[in-house]
Amino acid sequence: MGRSPGMTSFALAAYPLSLAFRTRLEANAGEPVEVLVLPELRRLSAPDLMRRLRGLRGTCFIPLEDPASEVLLPILESLALLTRAGSIEIVGTDGTVRPSSRLRGAAHAAKLVAASADAQVAMRRAARELRCLLREPRLDRAVEGKQVLYLNANLWFGVRAGGSIAHVAGVANALVVKGYDLVLATASDPVGVTDAASICRLQPPLTYGLPVEGNLYRFGRSVPAQLQGVAPPSFVYQRHSIGSYAGAEISRRHGVPLALEYNGSEVWVARNWGRPLRYEQLALEAENASLRHAQLVGTVSRALADELLERGVEPRRIVWHPNGVDAATFDPRRFSDDERNELRARYGIAGDAVVVTFVGTFGQWHGAEVLARTIRDEIEWARANNVRYLLVGDGLKMPQVRAELEGLDDVATLTGLVPQHEAALHLAASDVLVSPHVPNADGSPFFGSPTKIFEYMAAGKAIVASDLDQIGDVLRDDLAVLVRPGDAGELAHGLRRVVGDATLRERLGFRVRARVLERYTWRHHVDAVLDTLHSLG
Repeated sequence: MGRSPGMTSFALAAYPLSLAFRTRLEANAGEPVEVLVLPELRRLSAPDLMRRLRGLRGTCFIPLEDPASEVLLPILESLALLTRAGSIEIVGTDGTVRPSSRLRGAAHAAKLVAASADAQVAMRRAARELRCLLREPRLDRAVEGKQVLYLNANLWFGVRAGGSIAHVAGVANALVVKGYDLVLATASDPVGVTDAASICRLQPPLTYGLPVEGNLYRFGRSVPAQLQGVAPPSFVYQRHSIGSYAGAEISRRHGVPLALEYNGSEVWVARNWGRPLRYEQLALEAENASLRHAQLVGTVSRALADELLERGVEPRRIVWHPNGVDAATFDPRRFSDDERNELRARYGIAGDAVVVTFVGTFGQWHGAEVLARTIRDEIEWARANNVRYLLVGDGLKMPQVRAELEGLDDVATLTGLVPQHEAALHLAASDVLVSPHVPNADGSPFFGSPTKIFEYMAAGKAIVASDLDQIGDVLRDDLAVLVRPGDAGELAHGLRRVVGDATLRERLGFRVRARVLERYTWRHHVDAVLDTLHSLG
């Protein structure tokens, strides 16, 4: 997507900015600011990246909304050197601005080179450690006691909302409710995690090098040492991440079981939804080592369970249960009419409008671009029937969505990222919730279990969703209007049906809330994991 005429400011950011931070940035700039994020830039070939950067002029902002993303500053400043920016300014979490310079950028480029060399050393050492782990047998043990070390070895700089955040908080909180003493080891902020959990903050590398994936091994290899002082747990619960095998090492050190949460192969995701990992075989060996040493592998869909079987994980070690929701958080009765109307007023939406809402991270499988195409095709119907669309979130597909919705501000509002705790209010202020997920491009089964589906259900609203593997399975039995995935025409037909029938909306909303309470809370999810883990001892 090209730059808007007259735009003289741009930003190089680690990840998409929240609506509030971006608004403040643009207010200080006095104009709209084009924001380019690292995940998007990484998808470009080297020549395309150079052309993109050389086409940028004016003031370059480097926003660090998440303090942890300071480690990416050498990369961001090095990229800024390749632009034709007249000035470079670093914007801190609190909005304060400090100047950078090409001289400072050159100094950071030197740090980048040193960090990159360190990453190569870390990956060579990781390769040796993984060869050893892949030869060692698994140590099966019974769970004794109720102390759990929850290891989240992801480096999620700037990610403060979305399904992954909800999953971490949901599982952690459910374990605490079940009476476990929980230590959450994480490098990122524990958004939504109960105060009853103990937090052990993991320290990421001080400076990032290239390629980016090399830093994951620098960090991952440091995690066992960082957790030396943690009391021995009854078991280790690890959320699988690229290149991380720390859970295997820590569980073996203490002689306790490892429960691995497997949400899909990160190697597959990189190959199909981004750019293949440069060190793909090393990442695959880390996955295999974690799967080998996990006494239990928990996952969220039958498709992923089938994949685990194909990879040699014994059936008795696999448990699958869909994702879940904190039903109390998304109970629409939490919010008054005044609160719902104030939320609508924030976006210029009338109280009597029929609001159709999408919440998501605008990723490859979320179908936000299909919804945007449907909105454009159905614009006159929407205007004639007082329909407003609210698209909450941001991500890689945002440029495509923004282009599709250009000039439709009277009907469609792009909110950008909103804080995780505001998601429930956005759903409560809506009338229809939409989930236009699309199939995997390579024809493989849709392996996801979108947390948004269960949040939609808990909000007690009518849902129009793609009839796609688990989504369709969960929402059958007259719980929602299901449409053919990726078909903008069918999506439009489903939306017309629900928007035009208030009685249908009420009936569907009541039924989905009842179903989620019956089957799909985080307690249900964690019970499935614990029951299987204890049966293996």
